[in-house]
Amino acid sequence: MGRQCTVCGHKDVEEINKLLLCSDSYRDIARQFGLSKDALARHKESHMPELLLKSQEVKETLQADNLLDQIVYYESEARRFKGLAESQGDLELALKAVDRALKCLDLFAKARGIISDQPQVNILVLPEWIALRTAIIQSLRPYPDALEALRDALR
Repeated sequence: MGRQCTVCGHKDVEEINKLLLCSDSYRDIARQFGLSKDALARHKESHMPELLLKSQEVKETLQADNLLDQIVYYESEARRFKGLAESQGDLELALKAVDRALKCLDLFAKARGIISDQPQVNILVLPEWIALRTAIIQSLRPYPDALEALRDALR
């Protein structure tokens, strides 16, 4: 029977797997968790599911989670600095810390899709859509079944 994979047996195997998916540096991961670069390479090659490695969606999700974690961390740091500034009577610094915390919350909400700063366009009121819709309906008048199917689809 072969030896157990040192990465699979590591207490932080989930974090290591995430880093292997999102990072190119075996050396940094090996140093952080006390493993060898060769063990990481063997683990990634032999023990991580092939589909997981190929999944760009998983990589993007892990990177987004990491970004959200960082936003939450910096928001808590801004709150901490606010408390320090208040305890020292430095109201200007406290207000700056509040501003930074609010910016973190705004960024978090945008990253999660809770709020959006993208412009909203209602095509139903655009003159181009009204003209196109009118032209389509007029051209389908000789074909009542097609006109009714179009009207149903537009509803």
